[in-house]
Amino acid sequence: MKRVGVLGLGLGLGLAFITCTVPDIEELEEESPSGCNADHPCDVRVLLTYDGFRPGCVTLRLVDVEDPSRTLELPVDPPAAEASGRRETGFVRRSGWSSTVKVTASAREQSCTGQVVASATADKVLIPDEGTADVALTLSATDEDGDGYVSEDSGGSDCDDHVASISKGMAERCDFLDNDCDHTVDPAPVCNGVEWRTALFLEASSFRDVAPHARGRAWFVSENDNVVAYVHREADGGVQVQRFTDCLGGWSTAWARPSDGRVFMGSWEGRLATRTTVASEPCSRAAFDGGSAAIQDIVGFEQDGGTTLYAVNEAGDVVRWDYPAPPVRVAHVDADLRSIHGTEPKTLLTVGYAVNGDVSTAYPVAYRPNPDGGAWLQESLPPPSAGQHALHSVHVVSPALAYAAGDQGLLLEREGGVWRAKPSYPIYVDGGVSPDIFDVVAFGRTAVFARLSSDDLVRFDGEQWRDFLFGTQGFTTLEGLTSDELWSATQDGTGFHWGP
Repeated sequence: MKRVGVLGLGLGLGLAFITCTVPDIEELEEESPSGCNADHPCDVRVLLTYDGFRPGCVTLRLVDVEDPSRTLELPVDPPAAEASGRRETGFVRRSGWSSTVKVTASAREQSCTGQVVASATADKVLIPDEGTADVALTLSATDEDGDGYVSEDSGGSDCDDHVASISKGMAERCDFLDNDCDHTVDPAPVCNGVEWRTALFLEASSFRDVAPHARGRAWFVSENDNVVAYVHREADGGVQVQRFTDCLGGWSTAWARPSDGRVFMGSWEGRLATRTTVASEPCSRAAFDGGSAAIQDIVGFEQDGGTTLYAVNEAGDVVRWDYPAPPVRVAHVDADLRSIHGTEPKTLLTVGYAVNGDVSTAYPVAYRPNPDGGAWLQESLPPPSAGQHALHSVHVVSPALAYAAGDQGLLLEREGGVWRAKPSYPIYVDGGVSPDIFDVVAFGRTAVFARLSSDDLVRFDGEQWRDFLFGTQGFTTLEGLTSDELWSATQDGTGFHWGP
């Protein structure tokens, strides 16, 4: 006599044959509703495909078609990490049931108490007397920012699915965003004590970039005296600074690995190097011939136990560094590449400028990786205004949202793969021009931060520009990992931190 049950196996993106058994029917029904293991093959296999999201809880509901009062709900383990994937389950017919069942798969947001965000049904599944029948069901929902909350447009609770720090499950932060979707931004007292503070000062150093890797922890790299400095802000407000001078070079850019703080650096001379926070471990220079072309930006990713970095230079090269293997050139474009960023390798964007003959004909450009591994693809940009010859910085918020900035206040927003011009930084002096935007760091439509050539840090709130920090020391960088913590540095060796 056959029973109905379910067995779930984790498959990632692949498939595997499963068997489902009962050594003793009564004992199995008592201990587990699955009814399947290696000694009792499943009568029906169900292949669940998750498209566009990672469910927090998945169940199968089985209904006897001939007698709908007979129902059974069975849990299915969702994928552990991937945003899309597959899971194979199986069941056997329960005693007393007919040979035809209705199978409905339902996925909930975050947990089994969350709201249903996707479902799929096979109305009449015939259970064979011998062998196994296969059923394929697809559960589709949209979680663009990968925060585990599904877009409201897709039946979930995420009011802004472009931003991972916005959803009903988030706590409110001081970051100019409505983090918890309650239609209030930065309510009192979340911003108490949040301000710009000096993080360090190293006389005679000229900091060019800052690379945060964890809350309150960041590297500062100097372009003039071989100095790299590691800063650790403590809970009581104190600051620890480690200064290293064994990384020889004029460092132009840096990225730090989140797991352990190892920093990876590029130089104006086209060199790449790395070091850890441990003083006894020396700086290590990568075996790479950059042809003396300045490395102008670098970004990295930790995936599947490895570290992969991408760097761009003024010669138009895209360099991939699968650490600890040597870096290699993976692409070349006819442009001066100023910046590269992404949330993962497939969302990378790089920007800069190209010329038609001479510098006076320069125009902004942006490129993205080719999915088939071929030459990088040039993006279509809106026509710039006169004087807006270059893009200097790009920041990817999510696969569907990114910002780029450049000459004379130029600000572009990329949504759904389409670039649109946003209001340029305004002209405040009669007859003058807008300052250039050298850095942009974005966490959502109301939290777009920028560094200006006028030595100011400002914010774009989605409609207009607002003051953030004015300086006289020559800001050289602006970086941040999270929406409520930012870092900056200056030409005179000062490092700044904004946060609680």
